[in-house]
Order: sequence, then structure tokens, then C-alpha cells
Amino acid sequence: MSYLVLARKWRPQTFAELVGQEHVVQTLHNAITHDRLSHAFLFTGARGVGKTTIARILARSLNCLARGGVTAEPCQKCAACTEIADGRDPDVQEIDGASNNGVDDVRRLQETLPYRPLRDRYKVVIIDECHMVSTNGWNALLKTLEEPPPHVKFIFATTEVHKVIPTILSRVQRYDFRLLPTKQIRDRVAYILTQEGVRFDEDAVMLVAREAAGSLRDALTFLDQVLAGVEGELTGVAASRLLGIANRGLLDALVRAMLTGDAAAALETVGMFAREGFDLPNAARRVLGVLRDLVVARVARDPESMLDLVDDERAQAMALAKQHDPADLQRMFTAWAKVTEDVSRAREPRWVLEMAAVRLSHRPTLVPVDELMARLVEMERRVSAGASPPARPSTGGGSPSPGASGGATTPTPTVQRPGAPAGPSGGAAKFTPPRMSTAAATAAAPEMAPAPVTTPARSVAPPPPKAALIQAPRVSAAPRPTEASTADATAAMAVAAAPVVTVDVSTALGAMDAWRRVVDAVDKTLVPVLKGAVPLEVSGEAVRLAIDLRDSFFRKKLATEEAQAVILEAAGRVFGSRPTMELVQGTLPDDAPSIARLEELARQVERNAKEAVLRAHPLVLAVCEVLNGEVAKVKLDGDAD
Repeated sequence: MSYLVLARKWRPQTFAELVGQEHVVQTLHNAITHDRLSHAFLFTGARGVGKTTIARILARSLNCLARGGVTAEPCQKCAACTEIADGRDPDVQEIDGASNNGVDDVRRLQETLPYRPLRDRYKVVIIDECHMVSTNGWNALLKTLEEPPPHVKFIFATTEVHKVIPTILSRVQRYDFRLLPTKQIRDRVAYILTQEGVRFDEDAVMLVAREAAGSLRDALTFLDQVLAGVEGELTGVAASRLLGIANRGLLDALVRAMLTGDAAAALETVGMFAREGFDLPNAARRVLGVLRDLVVARVARDPESMLDLVDDERAQAMALAKQHDPADLQRMFTAWAKVTEDVSRAREPRWVLEMAAVRLSHRPTLVPVDELMARLVEMERRVSAGASPPARPSTGGGSPSPGASGGATTPTPTVQRPGAPAGPSGGAAKFTPPRMSTAAATAAAPEMAPAPVTTPARSVAPPPPKAALIQAPRVSAAPRPTEASTADATAAMAVAAAPVVTVDVSTALGAMDAWRRVVDAVDKTLVPVLKGAVPLEVSGEAVRLAIDLRDSFFRKKLATEEAQAVILEAAGRVFGSRPTMELVQGTLPDDAPSIARLEELARQVERNAKEAVLRAHPLVLAVCEVLNGEVAKVKLDGDAD
């Protein structure tokens, strides 16, 4: 005789033997007892939770020959009961919806329904995986299903009820089957092992029950597999190795190592997962389940009803959860949920798992929110009362303490929150950082600006001997517009090539105001180029600009005749006379003044002044004191993100 797998050998034969689905059993039992059975049923739920089993038990209840009529307790001995259990009863048809899903299949079924059953009380039609029946097939069955012959009962079973058309759902009684709790599966597996005479330990039974994920049939399939691979006692280690699944002890060890900050132990545990050949994505998901159990054990009022664990595991989970803060456990769960997704997609899941275990082992300690809020409330009270917190020592940012400049005192803004005193006008005063004018910021810059940063000088070739220094010759004076044509004036502005020279820029600041007026009179497109030039002399007689040979962009732009003509025209409008123009090309000092450089320096001085004021504000200092931190960066309006 061939071997009969445990899932078939131990299939329940009566309602009393069913594990789980008490809500379905109770409803059907009452319907049979009170003679209120419908003509069509729809059983839906996950795989392996008892849909087909209950359909067969219901068929036996309808047709048991040993009872005087329909009964909730079939005898299991008469011909009808035994033949239905073996699938040989001519009046009970089990149809596979995947291979009998067309209109012709439904019509052949309908042709047999008007005839009375050969022996039983009812013809029972069980269509498994009924969601595979086509829409046309369902439509062909609609009328028969709505008003079937009195001796016909329909039972449909499916795992995907959403694929069944609504017109069918409205004609049947729907029963939703639930996944079985791990404890119920564990008890059933232990009972079967005891009846089979197999010695086992608790770890093996729980491993099989958990891996079944609510399906009793899957649990018995796994049990068949591990029993075939062991000799003697069935242990958790053997079951873990045969199924390629990490046992609960290893999962707990990894979680405990991460919670206690033992990164080395966490790495060793992950390495053990890999050496034993466990499915790492599956292990990551099960670690997530352990973390969920810890959060529930720490937070829930009645954790025992929400933890699907045996007594020893529940006690261990609750003991470990009490040692850690609920916020820390929730943070661990959230972080590991992301790890689970990453591991399932990773090319090297072991590496991802290892680094995640190390990272979570080194997670920073959380400060309780209520403690931080208490500190902030105290800080607000002190600031609102006008008592400034003690000044924090400077960390090199050059920020002065309040009132250090000796000038006008910056008014201290107040913060209004619900329950705090109102401002002078009766409304809530908002926090507004004190503003400072550009002139005041410039005046305060020497005191409040941070220490200047020395810009490394650009490498420049050594200058030639003093005797070899040659100043670039001036361009001969161009005739006035009344004396010569514009073309002649443009021709006179050619720049003679000269060797590299060191340019003296000591007169640049004196010529800067006149040069600004010329630049303001120039077309906007050329302004950025002119702002980069260094003015040596700007008047109605001559315009001398210095250009660094290393700045090829400005040199090429200003050396064109078009650019020089624009400059001379603007200078003529500003001074009332057309000057000559000379470009001096050579090596300029790094701090050579130009409009662009001066504007940048002014912006930096103003920003440093504003930043210094904000860093020294009493409220900012109070927050730094409460949080034991420092201001790393100040972002002002207009700063890039």
C-alpha cells in the first residue's frame, strides 16, 4: 500500500475534529439543526485552512444514511459517508474549476441536475477554485443557481473571491475562513506526532507551526518533510536544518544582541544564518516578527491575547521587552522593516543583513520626549521672564555674547504659546530675529565676523628681473568725435602686446567711484565682465583697466573692439568728453579691488554680522543649553538649500 501523506491521513471527518474556523462550524451546525440550510455556499480563504474539508463534511451531513435525516454528526460508517470521504459517491461531484470553466462544461453539469440522486438525499456539487470559471460560464449558471432543483446543493470554494462576479456573490451564502493561530497549529501537530509515535521537542513543533503561516495543510506538509529526514527524535535543530529556517532561539539571539548594543554578537548570529544555509529574506521577516512581539509585549494592556506564542516564549518576550523603552523598540521595528525590504532585493543579502545589524547595535540613545518638553517649557519661562540663560563658551565661531560690542542693546524677542502671558498689545508676540541695517552690519563686522580665512595664493611664475619690467605702452590719444570719425577712434584703441608685467593697483580704490558710474551707464549684458576689471584710472581724459592674464574670459571679452567702444561711449556720457582707453595686462595681486570683489566682501560682511547676531540671541543660546548642542549652521533668507 502506498504511503498516505499526513495532510490526507489526518483530514478531519466531522465538525468536532476541525481545528479553527469555529465561526463557520457554529453557523453550519445551527443551520442544520434548525433546518435552515441554503442551497448554495461560498467558502473563501487562504490555502490549507479547511474549505474543501468542511465542504465534504457538509456533504456527509446532508446524505448520511444511518441518520433519519440531515444531521450535524454523520456516522462515518455508512456507504454514503465512506464513499464521500473517498471521493467515490456518484451523487457528490467534486469539480475542478480550473479545468471545467467554460460554457460547455456548465451545460453538461446542468443536464444532470434535474434528475433525482441515485441513492443519497441530495446531489451536492462542489466546485473548487471556482474563481477560475469564466464569466460566460458563470452567466450560464446564473438561473440554475438562483432557483435550483430542491434536491441540489452547491458548494463553491476559492482563494480569490474578488475574481468571482457580483451576480454569483449575491446568490450564495459567503463564509470567510481565517488563518489558524500558531498555537492551534502547534497543538494539532503535537497531537499528530503523538498519535504517530514520534518523539519530538517543543522547538521543532513551534518551528513547523510558525513556518506554516496559518495553514494547517502546509504545517503537515512540512512535518512530512522533516520526518523523512530524521531518525529518532525530531528536534528543533534538525527541523531548522531540513527546512532551511532559522529557529526562534537564533532570532531571539540576534534581536537581543542589537538591543544591548553587542555588534560582534549580532554579526556572529548573522554569519550563523548564512553558514547554516537559511533563507536570509525569510530570516529577516521573522526577526521583524520578533520585534513586533516585543513592542506588543511592552505596550499592550493584555499582551497574552495578542502574542501568538507558547508560554515559555511569551514569558521570554515579556521579560526582554520590559528591559527596553517602548520608543526604542518601535524605532528598532521601523528600521528593521526597511531592512527586510532591502534584503529581499539585494544581490548580497548577507552583507545587507550584517551592516543593518551593526548599525542598529550602534544606534544612539533616545532622550525621552517628555523630558525634552519639560526643559523647553522651563527655557520658555526663563526667556519670557527676561532671564537670559548662561552664555555658552565660544567654539571658534567668533560669535560675541549679547552686549559684548558695547553698542545699542538688541531687543530680546518673546515667544507666546497657549497658556503663556500675552504681549503688551494683548496678542501673542511672535519670535522675530532682530534686523540690522547694512551700515550697522558693516560697522559691526570687525567685532562679529569670524576670523578671516586666508585664501592660498595662486601659483605665479617669478617676475622677470627689474630691468626687464616693461610697462604696457599707452594707446595714442584718439581724436574727439568732432575731429575724427568713430572708426578712427576705434582703430586707435588697439592694445599692444607686451611681456608679462606686475601691475600696480594702488590707485584702484581712488578710481572705483568713477568706474562705478561708467559701469552703471553700460548695457546690462556687459556689466558682469566690467565688474571683474580693476580700474587704474577713470576720468574724462583716460580709462585704464587692469586685466589679469590668468583670467582668460575677462581678457578676451575686454580686448574686443566692440566692448571697448561701449566703454568709451559710456564714459563719454558720464564725463562729457570721450577719453582714451588702455588695457594693462599682467599679474594682479590676489586682493586686487574690483567691483565684483568689493560687492562680494560687502555681502560676506553683512552675512557674518547677521549670523553673529542670531548665534548670540538668548533664545538660540537657551535651546543649545537645553539640548546640549551647538549651532552647526545658520541659514538666512535667500540661502540655497
